[in-house]
Order: sequence, then C-alpha cells, then structure tokens
Amino acid sequence: MPQVVGQVTHQVVGVQPNMILVQNPTNGSATAGMVLGIVSMSFSVLSPLTWFLCCFISIPLAFFGVIFSHIGYSNSKQTGVGNGQAITGLILNWLQLLMVFIPIMAIMGIGFMETSSI
Repeated sequence: MPQVVGQVTHQVVGVQPNMILVQNPTNGSATAGMVLGIVSMSFSVLSPLTWFLCCFISIPLAFFGVIFSHIGYSNSKQTGVGNGQAITGLILNWLQLLMVFIPIMAIMGIGFMETSSI
C-alpha cells in the first residue's frame, strides 16, 4: 500500500494496489448559481420572441441564482473552490434583476412625479 505523506484535503474514494483514487472537491452552489444566471439571461434574450412571457420564468431563476451564488461565494472563501463560478453567477443574476427593476422604478418615479404636480 502506498504511503501518504502530509495532509490529504481531498476525499479518498477508493484504494487499489499501487493507486489511490481521489475525488476533487466541488462547489455545487456556485455551479448552480452560474447555471441559473446563464439560463435566466438566455430566457431574457429570447423574451421578445415569446411576447415577453419568458420574464415570468427568468426573474425567479435570477432570484434563486443570486441566493445560490452568494452561498457558493461564501463556500469558496472557505474551500477555495468555485470562486470564479460564484462571481460569474452573481454578475449575471444581479444584472438580470437590475434590467427588470430599473425600468419599473423609472415608471413608478414618473407616476409619482405626475401625481405630485396636481
């Protein structure tokens, strides 16, 4: 059996003669946040083709993507795995949410300006 010197940070999956099988650590939350960000942005780009019905799908996906990306980012600080994926998910999901909420706030601001001038 081979001798392991030092600390093994990976999970040992199995041991065979003269070979140790090791599973690399992953960050599932960061991956999920990035995938939700990509899917959410894809739905937003395709929304004019579906009469903007995809917005009802892309906004909840972006919201959950922000949550998963924040969890993945905090996990990446501890484990060192998935930092880039978490940051990509944060950028895509927050950008998606801002693209929806900025026009809503602008419309509400115009409405408040019109009612306050009466």
